[in-house]
Amino acid sequence: MRITTAQRFELKYLIRYEQQQAILADLHEFLEPDTYGDAQGGYAITSLYYDSPDYKAYWDKIEGQRFRRKVRLRVYGDERVTPETAVFVEIKQRRNRSVQKKRARLPYASAITLDEYDRIAADANPDDRRVLEEVSYLAETLRLELACVIRYQRLAFNGTDAYPDLRITFDTSLQARTHNLSLLSTSFADDSYFLPPEWAVMEVKINRTAPFWLSSILRTHNAMAYRFSKYCIGLEHCLALRGRQSIVLPAIHQFA
Repeated sequence: MRITTAQRFELKYLIRYEQQQAILADLHEFLEPDTYGDAQGGYAITSLYYDSPDYKAYWDKIEGQRFRRKVRLRVYGDERVTPETAVFVEIKQRRNRSVQKKRARLPYASAITLDEYDRIAADANPDDRRVLEEVSYLAETLRLELACVIRYQRLAFNGTDAYPDLRITFDTSLQARTHNLSLLSTSFADDSYFLPPEWAVMEVKINRTAPFWLSSILRTHNAMAYRFSKYCIGLEHCLALRGRQSIVLPAIHQFA
């Protein structure tokens, strides 16, 4: 059983394919594939992000605001999304170094209508109601609108019984689009890769200090921690917003 808390720490690393394979080999005895994925812990993720007309969520990241929130809809798997498909409405919140994710589940047709959340929340369970009411507040005060779709493939692993709060993921085939902002669409031909295919984003999520053996493995394979956002990189790639010096990492400048 994986143990998580409301507040977790999240570290991100940009690594090449060879590093990913070497790290996975060394981590094998400490991790188990996520049972929600396939036998290897793999599954697809598609996220539809909201932002204000002046891209507040983007600039909060660029400027290093200590408290910031993003609103998104998220779908797991490759199945075609219909109006009845259950999706997650999520608020990803960062306060200083800790990260909190709050979410509720709705049919896509209801989830896409943020201005209806107050009405929907009235019939929801208490936990979902709090999330929907917070999204409704953010949607009204920030005038949230559709901003970007981010898609990628994920390999996810959880710690064994000795490390039940540990979760490590590897994200590849990262793509974005700022047109046709509907998850109902099955036309992904125009999605654009914003990281070269030989690169992966590794994320380490844990409730407490990372174990020494994990730090040692990451040092052995020269995995360097970076602070960046898939949403921000994808938005920059599609819209050429001027935060590139803060978000796009020196390691991939040669591919720009």
